[in-house]
Amino acid sequence: MQPNFFNHLILISAFELKRGFATRKSILPLVTFVVVWYFILLYPIRFAAELLVQEKELQAEFSFFDLIGFGSIQHWPIPEFGVFWHFALMIFPMLSILLAADQTCSDRERGTLRFIVIRSSRDRVFFGRFIGTMLIQAVWISAATFSTFILALTRDASLLTFALPDFPILILNLILIVLPFTTMMAALSAQVKSARQAILWAILIWMFLAGIINSLAYYLPALAFLRCLIPGYQLSDMAQLPGWQTLSLIYIPLLQSLFLLTIGRWIMLRQAL
Repeated sequence: MQPNFFNHLILISAFELKRGFATRKSILPLVTFVVVWYFILLYPIRFAAELLVQEKELQAEFSFFDLIGFGSIQHWPIPEFGVFWHFALMIFPMLSILLAADQTCSDRERGTLRFIVIRSSRDRVFFGRFIGTMLIQAVWISAATFSTFILALTRDASLLTFALPDFPILILNLILIVLPFTTMMAALSAQVKSARQAILWAILIWMFLAGIINSLAYYLPALAFLRCLIPGYQLSDMAQLPGWQTLSLIYIPLLQSLFLLTIGRWIMLRQAL
């Protein structure tokens, strides 16, 4: 590839990152996320972590978390990280669908995308916007993980040596988890006319794809491997793993992302601007 390709890629990604944090349109999502995450951190995460600590101190044979199906939280050395992990697996994939819905569709409908590709190319715009969207999510994920890290240290500063190894693992894992959702939205954004349509189609495709593949796998177990096509299908398995063990499944979102990026690029190259 030409060096100019990477220069354009960096410029487009940087502009997307700026659009995600330094524009009037970005203020409302940022404030909403901060407020919602503050209450999640302050109440569910802190409360559950304190309950876990009390159970460990009492050496109870029966755990409340086993009763509600979250017994794997007890395997994390830092209770706050265990609770955060379960919340993050639910929140960030949904957030990714919302944040990544408008990568190219609105510019294409306004006609501005046609003028952008005159000075650049479809590949540069497609991959640049995708990388920029991933960087925005990486910042949000890092901020949420760091706030949980601080919460754990305020409870017990001696946990620092145990928390430091898990801190980058959580960030890396969550970035990889949202990767296939972002690539799915990149492909849909290249096809549909608005972000709302992209979100609607993402939900419908995900539901129908999951339903059809799970039905096929039930009657024909040999087709169970097709579940790898469903973004996020491995999340229930990842929820049961602590720490470094969560990295054992990272190949799934990577393969899904490669497949969806290929489809998205194919759509982008053939779509009328």
